[in-house]
Amino acid sequence: MHTKMKRLVLLTVGVGLLFGTASALRPLQEMRQQYDLSSEPVKGLSPQLALATQVLGWGRGIIIDVIWIRMESLKQEDKLFELVQLADWACKLAPRFPHVWDFQAWNLAYNVSWRVKHMPDRWAWVSKGIELLRDQGIPLNPNSPMLYERLGWIIFHKIGEQDDSGHFFYKQTFGLYMHEVLGGSGDEETLGELVAAPRTLEELLEGEQVKRLYDECLAEGFDIVERFVDWNLRTPSVPAAVVGILKREQNAAPLHKVEVYARAKRLREECKFDPVRMLALRERYGPFDWRSPYPHAIYWASLGLERLDALERRTFDTVEKFNLPEPKKGGRRDGLPEDEKFYEYQRVSLKRVIYGSMQSLVMHGRLLFDVQGRLLLEMGTDYRFADATLPLFEEIIEAHGTRFRMGSAEGLQHFLMRGIVEFYFMGNNRKSVEYFRLLEEKFAWVVDDRSYDDYLEYRLVSHMEDMSTSQFRRYVYGRLLHMYIAMACNEDERAYAFEQEVRRRVKKWNEDAEPDLRGMVRYETIKNVVLRDLLVGTYRISRAAMVNLKARVQKEHPREYAAIMQMLQEEGRALLEPEEVEERWRQSRY
Repeated sequence: MHTKMKRLVLLTVGVGLLFGTASALRPLQEMRQQYDLSSEPVKGLSPQLALATQVLGWGRGIIIDVIWIRMESLKQEDKLFELVQLADWACKLAPRFPHVWDFQAWNLAYNVSWRVKHMPDRWAWVSKGIELLRDQGIPLNPNSPMLYERLGWIIFHKIGEQDDSGHFFYKQTFGLYMHEVLGGSGDEETLGELVAAPRTLEELLEGEQVKRLYDECLAEGFDIVERFVDWNLRTPSVPAAVVGILKREQNAAPLHKVEVYARAKRLREECKFDPVRMLALRERYGPFDWRSPYPHAIYWASLGLERLDALERRTFDTVEKFNLPEPKKGGRRDGLPEDEKFYEYQRVSLKRVIYGSMQSLVMHGRLLFDVQGRLLLEMGTDYRFADATLPLFEEIIEAHGTRFRMGSAEGLQHFLMRGIVEFYFMGNNRKSVEYFRLLEEKFAWVVDDRSYDDYLEYRLVSHMEDMSTSQFRRYVYGRLLHMYIAMACNEDERAYAFEQEVRRRVKKWNEDAEPDLRGMVRYETIKNVVLRDLLVGTYRISRAAMVNLKARVQKEHPREYAAIMQMLQEEGRALLEPEEVEERWRQSRY
């Protein structure tokens, strides 16, 4: 064949092969998407890193290795702030590698924040760790259970628990932010409105009244939809003319529609929350206050469980589709394939975040906020969520292997034991007996054939025996604090139950104490100290509650009020008016 002819034939074949390859590209891309093999470009790379990733290509792995080695060296040298920038590069160079996002979030929320003493700055690092996972890591790795677990854990442990000395400030700041987003606690009615809110601005403006209000504000240079937060917080940036428009009575209804739309938009785009899912969790677990961190931890762990279930189904469907050897599902732990062990471990880890958050809600999750969303006082136990927590223990005990069952069974046992005592303290004897029956049914050896009254007395005695004198004083102080707050809220039966219980316990404590320790816990003295602390604003309770408490104490307990005034005089202090206390807290950074 002539040389020119050969070239023409080869060129024709080559072009045909190129077209054939191009026709196969789209199905290949679809398969990459289907099996989570695609990798979208990541925004935010510096020009140097972008050049390195494009030019080196395969050498990117070497760069990441060098960065990780350097990160570990900085960690050992305790140079945590230098480590932050390297970790950020590692995240952007390996955006589909969940472990690097996990490490960076943990480092920011725990290691770096710990180095900062000023509370607002410390909170900024904790918040940065949360946002890194929520806004970047999870969207880039939506099927990674590890990231959902880590995000839920940081919120549950770092903000919700009390291991960090700044936990109360974190709770205050977190609660204020969510109050600003939701306009309150996020009750059922509010969430229902957010679910039904328009999803687009065009849909919102279909209403004639809303469109008129929007145009009026826009004519004054103020976009009420985009700048609703400014109006909600009454910032000086809102023009006076706009304030006048928004305060007109006929604009109340359309303004409310704008408010619901703006809050729903911010909730979805900024907090990455779906109000439909929030409502479902509320119906399942109880009346969440979304200003508390624990519902947030439960939200992300629950979403992680859903993604894990979908990932597991997709994995086994893929095995079946490509006729791979099908792993044996179920059975003993030692007989499970590696991927099944992974699913089981991740599922239990996510469930532990959920039942840990629920347990903490019960034990010390009752938080009191004022109408502006400010955290006033950590109230302690909240047994509204106790009944919803029990099935979570039982689910893990029944559904998972022995290595998970043992710890969960022990956790359930202690939960029931404490519930018996706590319900009794709250004056809810019916619930206390109910939890005793459950303990008797599931852990008979703990009850040891005792009646309810005998076991309760045994638990109360052992509960007190474990306390030192200073611990018992704090216990008395805390119970009396609850008593006065109940009185301030006109919950007289609850206040009376607290008082009678504490009187009886103090009397028994002093009777059973060593001779040289008897009388060291003085009921009346501690009671006066608690009342003084409340009236001088040591605790952030609402103005209305403080006014009511002061009036009731003056009228019903004049001797105690006189004793308080005597104590303040001896200390050279004056009793502040409720308005002064409110102003002092308003100006406080904390």
